[in-house]
Amino acid sequence: MQDKLVIGMDFGTDSVRGILINPYNGEILSKTVSYFRRWRQGLYCSPEKDQYRQHPLDYMESIDDVFVALFRGLDPALVKQVVAIGTNTTGSTPVAVDENCRPLALLEGFQDNPNAMFILWKDHTAIKEADEINALSKKWPIDYTRYSGGIYSSEWFWSKILYTNRRDVQIKERAFTWIEQSDWIPTYLTGTDKPSEIKRNRCAAGHKAMWNENHGGLPSPEFLCSLDPSFYHLVNRFYGETYTSDKTFGKIGSHFVERYGFEPETVITVGAIDAHHGAVGAGSAPYTLVKVIGTSTCDMLVVPTEDHPPLVDGICGQVDGSIDPGMIGFEAGQSAFGDVYNWFRKLLVSPVYAVLDDQLREEQLQVLEERLFDYLTKEASVLPVTKDDLVFTDFHNGRRTPDADFTKKAAAHGFSLATHAGHIFKALVEATAFGSKTIVDRFRAFDIPIKSIIATGGIPNKSPYVVQVLADVLGYDVQVVDSDQTCALGSAIFASLASGIYDDIQEAKTVMAAKAVKTYQPNLSTQDIYEVLYHRYTTLTTL
Repeated sequence: MQDKLVIGMDFGTDSVRGILINPYNGEILSKTVSYFRRWRQGLYCSPEKDQYRQHPLDYMESIDDVFVALFRGLDPALVKQVVAIGTNTTGSTPVAVDENCRPLALLEGFQDNPNAMFILWKDHTAIKEADEINALSKKWPIDYTRYSGGIYSSEWFWSKILYTNRRDVQIKERAFTWIEQSDWIPTYLTGTDKPSEIKRNRCAAGHKAMWNENHGGLPSPEFLCSLDPSFYHLVNRFYGETYTSDKTFGKIGSHFVERYGFEPETVITVGAIDAHHGAVGAGSAPYTLVKVIGTSTCDMLVVPTEDHPPLVDGICGQVDGSIDPGMIGFEAGQSAFGDVYNWFRKLLVSPVYAVLDDQLREEQLQVLEERLFDYLTKEASVLPVTKDDLVFTDFHNGRRTPDADFTKKAAAHGFSLATHAGHIFKALVEATAFGSKTIVDRFRAFDIPIKSIIATGGIPNKSPYVVQVLADVLGYDVQVVDSDQTCALGSAIFASLASGIYDDIQEAKTVMAAKAVKTYQPNLSTQDIYEVLYHRYTTLTTL
């Protein structure tokens, strides 16, 4: 009988999203979102220092929220039909743990220490450390950045560990090892308490920790210790083997069996980074670029291993099995996309809030928040595209790819006294599209064709204007799929594989993945003008 269910959980920047799905027909029985409480309060973060940290209790409490909400109003017996749970998280978001796999922030004396918490993907405090890793890599007999586009990033695993070791002696001395958020969530769900038993996911390891079979796994102990002596006590506590998300991490822990009624045999899958599962949930296929668009973007591409794709300079991840097992997964992306628009929103409304203060009623504040983007979109969409238009770059949070550089700052050219909010919003939307074009152009420069483009995530489902500009600038049809939960869908697809419901990922995707519901075709009349504006954009990127 087809009575098995699976759960997919997507741990994003602000929240965790969960879906309960029938894997035999793709029907989503329920879905929910739980927002991270401490994160919403801005705790442990310092934007002026590029410091973004998250407390493990946010994840633990939200997991409980999701399990309760998914079955609310349903037959309680359905929890017994759940055979597997798949998860994904942000990355690189590492944390220091003790010998029992507990994040140090859960230990006495470390509860409010930001360095004992998860160092979120968007934390750029380790720019100096990334520079040192890059410099040593270029002198080392093996260039460990080879599969990371030749550049290691301040957003990633080793940079963040090195930064913390140098600035917090207590963390350095108490940490038994470090693990990614995408490995810790399955660790917590299974109740695993031995670091040696953690099944590290290939996705995060390959894209963020320079793991690759071709050079023997992780960077060598000699490399890490030459980088800094603080690695001496850690190098033998990392890992050698990695696993793809179609594999089983373990069985669900007794805590969740007793509290929620799951069967003890419920499978927890090996984790991964959110956008990689998002590509699978959106129906990834060879040479299809899947753009997972939210506060930032991750651009995912799979190429069959037998096609022997070249290494692509400046593209931050090129890993066998990191997206679809049996294919090379490429990761690119922009460090700010929706965040660029949110920056402009705050720029406009913050003075209004400050000046009017108590004079604004709650409903007025809500209307302002809800309608501002609609107003800006209406203003921007009626403006003609001309060769003299205002041009922005999209480096409000540095540049992720191609050629990672988080010292980059946003720039603009073309202001005048006639410039109004609609002009600026139009230029910001075009800037994010230009950033996407640099990624497409880099793949094509290395003879990797882009045959089609899928857009998924919050923005494609909310803003037709943004997607149309994207199509116009790229010169490609852009397909939008019928789900805003493709990351959770991807995790559910892997849960169906790990539990044996499906043996083949393509078969599982045919049934369970999101379907294209709208295609945005490029306006060919703007192509020549956008080439001029794009040239101006690329000139600004050299500043």
